[in-house]
Amino acid sequence: MLKHLLRTAGAAALAVLVCAWLLGRLLSDRYAWSQPVSWAPPVLLAAPVWLATAAGVLRRRRGRADARARRPPTGRRRGRSLAVRLGLAFTALSLAHLVFFELGLHRMARARPAGTALRLLFWNQAGHRIDDPGAIVRDREPTLLLLANRHSETARDEVVQAYLDTGAGDAARGWPFDLIGRLPIRRWATTSLQLEGRSRYYDGAMRPDPGWAAWFEVESDAGPLILWAIDLPSDPDLARFPLARQAGEAVAAWTGATRTIEGDQMRFLRDADPGFPAPDIIVGDFNIPRGSASLREFLRAAGAPEMRDAFDLAGVGWRCTWPRRTPVWAIDQCFVGERVGVGRFGTPDPGVGGHRVLVVDLVVR
Repeated sequence: MLKHLLRTAGAAALAVLVCAWLLGRLLSDRYAWSQPVSWAPPVLLAAPVWLATAAGVLRRRRGRADARARRPPTGRRRGRSLAVRLGLAFTALSLAHLVFFELGLHRMARARPAGTALRLLFWNQAGHRIDDPGAIVRDREPTLLLLANRHSETARDEVVQAYLDTGAGDAARGWPFDLIGRLPIRRWATTSLQLEGRSRYYDGAMRPDPGWAAWFEVESDAGPLILWAIDLPSDPDLARFPLARQAGEAVAAWTGATRTIEGDQMRFLRDADPGFPAPDIIVGDFNIPRGSASLREFLRAAGAPEMRDAFDLAGVGWRCTWPRRTPVWAIDQCFVGERVGVGRFGTPDPGVGGHRVLVVDLVVR
C-alpha cells in the first residue's frame, strides 16, 4: 500500500513538472501567476522527468520477458507503458528546446556576417567596487564599454582613464550609465522611467527604483549608430509584463533634453519629436530572463518591435549572466536592428560583482 502511494505521489509530482514546463513555454510571463513558472530554468523542471523516463524504460525492458512468460499485461502495466511513452515524448520535446533555444548548438557552424566590426561590452557593476578598473578593458578590448550602476568608490574618471590608457577614445558620463569608446559620441540623454519598482542593492537592502534608460549616438565607419541602454528594477515580486509595457511607453514618450557635442562645446537641446531615436542596438540589465514575452512587449511599446535578440543570432552555450558565480538566468540582454549583425555572443566572468559581463561582437552594415 505504502509503495503504491509513493509511486502515485511521484507520478503526480512528475506530472506537475511537465505541466509547469509546458505552461512556462506557452504563456511565458504574460500573467503574474505564470511568471514564476516561466522564469524557473526549463532544464531544472525537465531533468527529473528525464531521469524518471530513463528509469521507466530500463525497468520496462528488464521486466518485459518475465511479464510475458508469467501472465498477459494487466491494466496497471499498460498504464505504466503509456506513462513511459508520454515521458519519452516530453523528453524529446524538452531536449529539442534545450539544444535549439536555450543552448543554440545549431549555430556552431553558422557563417559570420560581413561588415564593419566593433565589440560592445556591457556590465552592470551593481554597486560593487572595482579594484582594478583597467582589467576589464585590457582583457577584452571593447570598442564600446557601457558601465551601469557604478560603485560610488569607483571613480568615474578612473574607469575612463583606464580605458583611455589603452588607446584614444571618447566618453559620455552620467548616471546610471557611463559609455566609453573608441568611436566619437555625438549626442546622448538619460531619463528615469518613473516606474513603481524596487531593487536589491549590494548591501542587501531593497530600495525604490524607478528604472532608467539612456540613448547614445556614436559615429562609426558605417555611419551613425543609436544605442539604447536600459536598467529595470530587480524586485522578483513585480509583474514584469505590465512593467515592461510601462517602461517601453516611457521611452516612446520621452521629451527630455539631449546633450549634443558641437566642436569643443556641449549644448543641451530639446528634440521636437517625442521618444528616443530609432535604435540600432539595445543593451542593458532588464532583470527579465531571455526569451520572456515581457521583453517583446517592451520592444513593441518602445516602438522597436523589429529588434532581434543577439543571442538568437550568435549565442552558443549556457550564456547566462546572473548570479555571477553560478549563472542560472540570462537577465542582461542585447538586441540589434536590421543593419547590425552579430559575430559572437559571450558572457565572461569579470571576477567581481553580481553580474557577468555581456560581450557582443557586432558587424555594422
